Amino acid sequence: MTILVAIANDSVSPAVIDTAVRLADGLGEELYVVHLVDEDTADGTAMQLRDEMRDRFRDTNVVATVAIEHVGRSAMRSGTRVGNELLELAADVDVQHIVMGHEPKGLAGKIRDGDAAVSVIDAADVPVTVVPESPSDI
Repeated sequence: MTILVAIANDSVSPAVIDTAVRLADGLGEELYVVHLVDEDTADGTAMQLRDEMRDRFRDTNVVATVAIEHVGRSAMRSGTRVGNELLELAADVDVQHIVMGHEPKGLAGKIRDGDAAVSVIDAADVPVTVVPESPSDI
């Protein structure tokens, strides 16, 4: 089985990776690290993040696959759509745990975009670890 790790090009992703590595090491599991993108093809920034993550895992004892996955278009709010995409990936990859970050958006942002972490927590059938943004990043 595998631990699904959702990353973004944001301030909370390094803490998400650290948490996932500790979990994988402790549980003896592999990681499937995914960066979700809206575009049909990944841009240079997404590919750079993927390559940085691959380099990051070379220095660990944890086996990790790092990928860029396309988020399908739908009428759902973006956060809700990302949450649903993560749940679909979790089913496809035989995941036993999900690790993801959370940056507060405020009420207006939650109403406009939805909240990926809440979407995943509400519907996941495996444990979910949500890593909050640290106060120093705010």
